[in-house]
Amino acid sequence: MELETQTKPWMQNITPEDMPNDDLRFIAEKAGLNAALALIVYTPGLIVPIPKNAFKQLKDKYILNNYKWNKYSMNELSVECEVTPRYIYKLLEQRKS
Repeated sequence: MELETQTKPWMQNITPEDMPNDDLRFIAEKAGLNAALALIVYTPGLIVPIPKNAFKQLKDKYILNNYKWNKYSMNELSVECEVTPRYIYKLLEQRKS
């Protein structure tokens, strides 16, 4: 169901400052007003913890699948995935075990 069908005419001019709390105002400012409104409309009362490393497993899998066993590849993945080369070494060691 589209968000537009769930919103009411009086909601047309809502701004981030109109959000009911600081968390939703932050979401509206960073992820967009539609994201904040979707949370309000579709998930009222739901508390959602957002992990700091939500995509760690996906990032690790990406590194393991794209590592080409050379220093250049390690540096490239390190920058792209925002991890240290040491992190990649440890990941490779864990894979061997």
